Amino acid sequence: MTKAQAAANYIFGLRAQVPPYMADEGDRGGEKGRATGGVAVECKNLEFAYPQRPDTKVLRDVSTHIQPGQFVAFVGASGCGKTTMINLLERFYDPTSGSMLYDGVDSRSIHLERYRSTIALVQQEPFLYQGSIRENIALGIGNRSASTTAEQSVADEEILQACRQANIDGFLASLPEGLATSCGRQGLQLSGGQRQRIAIARALVRKPRLLLLDEATSSLDTESERVVQAALDAAAKGEGRHGGDGDDGDDVGGRLRTTVAVAHRLSTIKAADVIFVFARGKIVESGSHEALLERRGVYYDMCLGQSLDRAPGS
Repeated sequence: MTKAQAAANYIFGLRAQVPPYMADEGDRGGEKGRATGGVAVECKNLEFAYPQRPDTKVLRDVSTHIQPGQFVAFVGASGCGKTTMINLLERFYDPTSGSMLYDGVDSRSIHLERYRSTIALVQQEPFLYQGSIRENIALGIGNRSASTTAEQSVADEEILQACRQANIDGFLASLPEGLATSCGRQGLQLSGGQRQRIAIARALVRKPRLLLLDEATSSLDTESERVVQAALDAAAKGEGRHGGDGDDGDDVGGRLRTTVAVAHRLSTIKAADVIFVFARGKIVESGSHEALLERRGVYYDMCLGQSLDRAPGS
């Protein structure tokens, strides 16, 4: 009873906290008529240190400009600040100094709930809840309730569309119960690749403007990685294998989402529009895969270490 009381008081204390940069509650409803395409993200002289170690800067003077609809990758050795950038983009933390602009607006001035409603995250080891595949994917839809048969039909269509984009519709068709198939405790009835693709579908059903991928394929075998990577490539382009909805003449502003991927396996991000190479908390190189190889710097050495290209002089 004593431990339960202390735990409850701790949760009440967390709920009572108000971040120093939080918009008014009246802003929670979101912008009317906001854009639905990719979002522009700009970091200006960004610096960050974790509250537990305020004297140790994890990020130092990071400046980036990500255009709407771009596929961007963060690479570098372990501990260089890649995942910290994802944490800042999700606003698990706010920068110690500098600013992060979201479509030209300081992210700290946007209400947290509305800000995160436009973002989706796929982690290295996604967590599935005990329940059906439909229930796990529908978690991404948020607070919308399907109280009528028509609303349930619309929700199911959104889920099936996300499954097509996540390259898992063929697997679902092979299951006798389809979307009603149970995932088991923590999703352990499914393979790693299947869990990962369900997590991608759960992210895509949110229709995010910004998709964050944190080592999304590093724990998979080669075949599973190939299938999941195909799903991620389709997600980065904003469409699934059956997801085309006509040509509206405005790909970046209309359909494409902005994608930021963190990767150790460089083969998964070779097609990125821009690759930012981190070292000791700073960006030391940036450019496309081909441009960075021609520079023969840090990224070139990383590629040689993973045998992605020929050895020097060959």
